Amino acid sequence: MRVKPFVRWAIAVVAGLGVLTFCLSQAERAARISELEASFPYLSTLVRTLRTIDEFYVDEVDMGKLLRHGTKRLVSSLDARSTVVFADEGRQPQADLGLNIMLKGGAFVVISCESDSPSAASQIAPGERIAAIDGHSVGGLTLDELRRNLQGDPQSEVTLTVYGPNDFKMKHAKLQRQIYASFPADYAVGEDGILHFRVRRFADGVFKTFKEALSQFGASRLKGIIIDVRDNIGGSIEEVKDICSRFVRSGPIFVQSSGSNMKKVARDSSVVAMREVVPVVVIVNERTVGEAEVLAACLRGHRIARLVGKKTFGFALGTDCIATTDGTRVILSTSEYLGPFGQKVHNLGLEPDITVPAERDTLVRHSLSGGGDDDRQLQKAREAILNWTPIEEAPPAAEKDAA
Repeated sequence: MRVKPFVRWAIAVVAGLGVLTFCLSQAERAARISELEASFPYLSTLVRTLRTIDEFYVDEVDMGKLLRHGTKRLVSSLDARSTVVFADEGRQPQADLGLNIMLKGGAFVVISCESDSPSAASQIAPGERIAAIDGHSVGGLTLDELRRNLQGDPQSEVTLTVYGPNDFKMKHAKLQRQIYASFPADYAVGEDGILHFRVRRFADGVFKTFKEALSQFGASRLKGIIIDVRDNIGGSIEEVKDICSRFVRSGPIFVQSSGSNMKKVARDSSVVAMREVVPVVVIVNERTVGEAEVLAACLRGHRIARLVGKKTFGFALGTDCIATTDGTRVILSTSEYLGPFGQKVHNLGLEPDITVPAERDTLVRHSLSGGGDDDRQLQKAREAILNWTPIEEAPPAAEKDAA
């Protein structure tokens, strides 16, 4: 059967369109690849490296596992809190040791031990560094991987090798993983009318505990408040904002910086400010981290409190959890916290107004009710309140940059 000319013409046009569409899609794909390579110049190098590993490495490599580990290390290299949680990684709570840990100077530093956790009654002290888990070096692990290695089945045992901040004398501590209830804050009311409010972590409910502590005074006059944020890992910025709103009557609590954007975060208007102005001291040390540093910077910036103790950790980044289309959660630092008038805290820390070295490295085990007679920093804080003098006004720094 003879094909009519217009049919041949139609077939040729369709074929030509198909080829043209294929070429266009190839061109678009190439353009997209070029765009990606321009934005991420090492992307092609990564692909070539992976191909080289796959082809020439001595043993068979699980490329998926390699990429997952590489992705975690890539994100974790940004800062101490950024990480990646893949969709198939369980969210079920596991038994652990109750250690709050940060990465600093390449070492895994114990910031604090959760109350009533296996580590609370162990030989491990805040400030010590973790060197090995069950005999295996922690070198090369990300902070997220270290935390996961510390988790496990209830009642399972683990041996940690740790060393002090000022020496490399190794010691071993055998602990049993447990699921426990922790209390992030507690308080004591002294006979001298001073409230000692200690916060280990700004978890949900800390502000409620603070209000409960204030209510203990009833009709009696409050002489002063000690907010103890030594060995504090940070936590919820909202809890910090609420506590600061009890003291700050006007002006920003802190400034949140994201790229070129500077946002003043105001006090929570639903929180009633304290009627009477009382002396406030915030006790800090080298393990006062993140949101705890924001609280200290706020109260000092508004001339409400003096800082007593040692220079703080110097980490003041706010994190967000960003979900991707495949269910992966990217926990990423997306902003920097500054003091209420733009003072920088991140990577600098806060110098105390009154420097008091600790008598010993372990501070969290002092009994609140016992008065802490051997706790020089706490004693100095009490002296500062009982001999209180007005805080001299200092000009706010960088206020013009915050909008």
